[in-house]
Amino acid sequence: MSHPLVLLQLSIMHILMAMIPGPNTVVVTYFSARTSRQAGLMAVAGIVLGSAIWVILSILGVGVLLLEAGVVYRALRLAGAAYLIYVGVRMLIAGIRPASDTAPAQGGRSPMLAGLLTTLSNPKSAVFWTSVFVLVVPAHAPLWFYGAVVLLIVIQSALWYAIVALALSTAFARRHYMRFAAWLDRIAGIIMIGLGLTLANDIRGEMFGR
Repeated sequence: MSHPLVLLQLSIMHILMAMIPGPNTVVVTYFSARTSRQAGLMAVAGIVLGSAIWVILSILGVGVLLLEAGVVYRALRLAGAAYLIYVGVRMLIAGIRPASDTAPAQGGRSPMLAGLLTTLSNPKSAVFWTSVFVLVVPAHAPLWFYGAVVLLIVIQSALWYAIVALALSTAFARRHYMRFAAWLDRIAGIIMIGLGLTLANDIRGEMFGR
């Protein structure tokens, strides 16, 4: 398969993965609708940076090394699961406490750091970058191809999540979000906690058998 066709294949695979709701979407939604458009876009910047780190590590072969070094890979995934649970608990608390009680905590968090850490710990991202992506990218491709892959992933990540942030930070979206903010924060928190617990359970199954 020619390199342009491989780029097209990667483009389609990546954008479809990004469009499937997951931790990244939850984080962008939370900061965009609950805090501000700027916070949402900062979370997007963190996601883009995390995606760039993933793709560069995969191109360098670190993804394959992680898969082969089972203990290290499981430790990193456990750390990711713990972070997802932590974020979920914070969102759940924000949905339970009155808005006046949670405002200082929200303002003290870094949306960009949240986006970055969520992307790096996202189990969906880990599976994609350490397996599917590695299989599709040809070995010994020209340097321009690897540069094009990194640029493609960065641009697509930025465009898609920026669209989500801009759409959910409009006055209309924020007004309707705030009407159900407490329940939506609880739902988002439960989703993040569920993803973290599912990942931790999968790792437990790999280590001790199901």
